[in-house]
Formats: sequence, structure tokens, C-alpha cells
Amino acid sequence: MKQIKRTLKVVIPIAPFRMLIYILLSLPGAILPTVMCFFQQQIIDQASHLQPERSFFYYRKPVLCLIGTYLIWKLFYFIASQYMEFGYFQYVLIGLDNLIHKKSAQISFEYYDNAVYYQTVQNAKQASMFLVFTTNLAILSFLLIGNMLSVSGYLATLHPLLILFVGLISIPVIIEKVQGAKLQSNLMQDSIQAVRRKKYAFELLSTANRKKEIAHYGASHYIAEKYQAACKEITEKEQNYIWKVGRNRLGFAGIKALFHGIAIVIMIWLVTTKRITIGAFSVLLTSFSILTDAFTQICQYAGEILQTSTMAASFFTFMDLTIQDGTKQMENKEEIARLQNVSYQYQHTKERALKNISFSIKKGETIAIVGENGAGKTTLAKLLSGFLLPTEGKMELGGISREQLQEDSIFNLISAVYQEYGRYQLTVEQNIYLGDTKKPIDREKIKESFVWAGLSLSKYPIDTLLGKEFGGIDFSGGQWQRLALGRSYYRKRPILFLDEPTASIDPFEEREIYKKLKELAQKQTVVLVTHRLGAVQSADRILVLHQGSLIETGNFTQLIEQKGYFYQIWKEQARWYQDID
Repeated sequence: MKQIKRTLKVVIPIAPFRMLIYILLSLPGAILPTVMCFFQQQIIDQASHLQPERSFFYYRKPVLCLIGTYLIWKLFYFIASQYMEFGYFQYVLIGLDNLIHKKSAQISFEYYDNAVYYQTVQNAKQASMFLVFTTNLAILSFLLIGNMLSVSGYLATLHPLLILFVGLISIPVIIEKVQGAKLQSNLMQDSIQAVRRKKYAFELLSTANRKKEIAHYGASHYIAEKYQAACKEITEKEQNYIWKVGRNRLGFAGIKALFHGIAIVIMIWLVTTKRITIGAFSVLLTSFSILTDAFTQICQYAGEILQTSTMAASFFTFMDLTIQDGTKQMENKEEIARLQNVSYQYQHTKERALKNISFSIKKGETIAIVGENGAGKTTLAKLLSGFLLPTEGKMELGGISREQLQEDSIFNLISAVYQEYGRYQLTVEQNIYLGDTKKPIDREKIKESFVWAGLSLSKYPIDTLLGKEFGGIDFSGGQWQRLALGRSYYRKRPILFLDEPTASIDPFEEREIYKKLKELAQKQTVVLVTHRLGAVQSADRILVLHQGSLIETGNFTQLIEQKGYFYQIWKEQARWYQDID
């Protein structure tokens, strides 16, 4: 019940006016069946006292009223169902997606280093549909209750004893459906892990990037066995569920037959003792079906609400993720960053990625971060760019503690080129403009950025669509990375982060690209993360990381003269190229 209330609190504010329209369009469905029962009684009672001297058309009024009421009921039902699907359902789904996107934009980058986060986001997007289902089922249940109260109230006006008639119809249906809902809920809970294993195995066998490796190793049969085992487990659980449901239905069929028999006896007694008319008797027969269907539907909706609200829980799991963001704005001061005994440890890991790191970065400096794979280069870059918060120690950006800074204010001062650059299936113009969308688009600057990155406007006009998925052309890895360079040129911020900016560019072009980056870095503070030591010779300072610790600091000449760790890896890289020669 708590989950249902929370669902309604989220969904209703998205489009309250549209929901009101939907309820008003559906409301006739709760009232008009009772009106039809009234006209039915009038028709039967008049027919039972048919007088030969009166024309048949004398009785046409209640007949026409009954037909008209039925047509109005069906018309409102059709309009309400169409409005639900096209005027309300899709609109609310978009609103829920906006809530997810807004939350995702506020989430700390720390979550992105946890593989579970991606699944949480996907589950939240899938669960948003169940929030709408839950709300719709709640509305339909409310209308059905109104229908039952309306019909029951009308029956009570015919004779007070008919309230017992209503109870005899409803009690066995409610008990049966509640029991069935419990069994179905138990099946879902028992099968959830098996269903996940089945889905995962199917993805391994059908997804291209995974299928290739599995086929190469000849492991397809092994994964197929996992898939079949999960299918078998699910089938066994479903068979057990079907057996229990069948047994329950058989038992409740006998109980319903007994209760319905008692209800029929009451009906016959009332009509034979002339406590109700023949018309009222016919209404009882009709309401018998109406109430049975209504109780059945309500119980079915109740079970579905329990299921959909359970499935919707993933939405709230995502929305409840903690947001850690400060309120102060970072400024481009003389001291860009200061770290004092900073350490960082990723979730679910035993070892710290960084250990007791201390240094500072002055405005206008070019700082290079080097080290072997796993040394902590990327983690340190994430800390400096504001994506992560230190696990231990103190870090200031622009003279303010990182914990007190608003994340967006840090990003607003930074332009970056990442090794894992984005390949956006948009036009060339849109790909460049993504670098600075908070400002009005500047097409001349976009062209300048594209050309600066070493790409040809004559060959690729700015309206060229990239990516084959939507019918465009595809770039090579080097061209995509050049486009990422152009995006950074278009953005132009006082701080520039370069994370392996030439990883996808061949050695012949690398020198040219670094010349362009040097142009771009003028009057900027630059942080360069690279494993290619030739690129760091002009850096003001080089930070050498090894197993998460800062072991050496200095410019290129100083580090070479020290003949320490940096000197050793420099010699290894030089020897590798010499051996090729």
C-alpha cells in the first residue's frame, strides 16, 4: 500500500488536468449500468401488465431510453480508452522519463563506476511504465467500486434483504482472487532469478559483440545448456503454480455454487412472496452478472496492482539514490587545485586506487599524469575534473573544498578530450555543438573547429549525418577522435583535460595533433593523462604514479636526470621503437 501511495504521488502531479479528464470520461461507466437496470425494470414491469387496448409504441419510451443509455455508455468507454492511451498514458511516460533524466543529471559520476548503476537506470526506465499501469488500475478499481456501490444501492431500494444477495455473490469471488494473487506473486518472486539467468544467457548467445568471443572459444553449447536449465526451472515452477491454481479454483467453484444457490433461493422467495416485482427479479438476474464481473475485475486489478507496484519499485530505487552536491561556485583562481593526502577507493574493492596523493596545480600550468596501466592515472583525473569525491584527505578546487562545490560549476570551467570519446549519431554540426549547448549555436565557429581538427568541410559538410543506424555515414576511429578534438576547440574553457587524446590517431599524425593541442592550450591550465611519454616533454610538471602512489614529480629534464622510475619507462618505450627499427 505504501508503494501504491508513493506511485500516485509521483504520477498525479505530472498531468493532473489530463487525469481529471480521464476520470470524468470514465465516470459514466460507473453510473450508467445502474440506470440501465432501472429502465430494464420499467420495461419488464410494463410488459407484465400489458393491456390489449394500448399500442405497442406506448412502451417505446423505456426501450429507447435503455438503448440510448447503452450507446452513451459505450461511447464514453471508447473515448476514455482512447484518451487513456493517446492523451494520458504517453504524456505521463514522457514526464516520468524526464524525472529519470533529471535525476541522472544530478547523480555523482561515482555511480557510473559501479556496473550495478547501469542496470538500475535501465530498470527504472522499464519500471516507469508500471507506474502508469498502477495508477490506471487504481483509477479503474475506484470506478468499479463506484459501479458496485451504485448497483448495490439500487438493489437495496428494491428490498433491504438484497444486501445479503450482494454479499453472497462477492465473498467467494474476493477470497478466490486474493488467494490467486498471492500464488501469482509467489511465482514471480520464486522465478525472478531463473528469469534473469535465462535472459542473460539469451543475450550472450544473440548479442554480436559477445557471440563472437563465445563462438571463438566453442562455448556456445555451454551457454545454451545454461539457458535450457533456466527454462526448465521456470517451467517446473509454472507447472507447480498451475497445479495449485487449478486445485484452488476447483474448491472455490464448489463454494461459489453453494453461495450462488443461496442467492437464487432468496431471489425466488422475494418474487414468489411478491416482495419484489417481475421487473426487479430480472434486474437481480442482470445485476448478478454485473456484480460478479465487477468483483472479479476488482480482485484481478488488486492482484495486478500488487504486481505492477512491485515492478515499479525499481523506479524508486533509482530515484532514492543519494545526490552529493555542494552549493558553492568554483572560480578560475590562481591555484586551480590542491590535494593533501588524498586517497580514493572504489566501491566493492579492497585496495585503494590512490594513496596519500599531495600536490597543487597553478593557473596556466601544464600538468602531465603518467604511469603504467592501473597506476591510478584515470582516477586522479576524475578527481581533478570533479567527477569523484576523495575517500580520504582534503582536496580544494579554486580554493574551495570539493565537497562544498556544485558539480556543474566545476564542469563549466573545463573542456576535455577523452580517450573514450562519444560517437554521437547526429550531424557534424550537432556533434560539434554538443561541446557547448548552453550557448546559442555558432555555425561559423563550428566550421572553424571542424577544420582546426583536420577534417574537410568540402568532403563532410556540417549537415552530414554520422552513424549508419539512421542512414548516415561512418567515420574511422581517428576521424571520430578528431571530431572530439573539434568539440573541445568549440567549447574553449580555462581548464583543459586531455585523456589519451591521440589514442585513435596513427603515429604519423600524432605530432601534428599535439601541435594543435598546444595551440589550444595557450593561456589555459592543462591536465594531460597519457602513457606516451614523448607527449609530456613540454609539460611544466610531470606526476609519475605507480600502484596508486605519487612517486616522482618534476619536469621532463629533471626526471630524466634523476634516473628513477620515469627514466626506466622512458628507456623501455624508446627501446621498443628502436627494436622495431
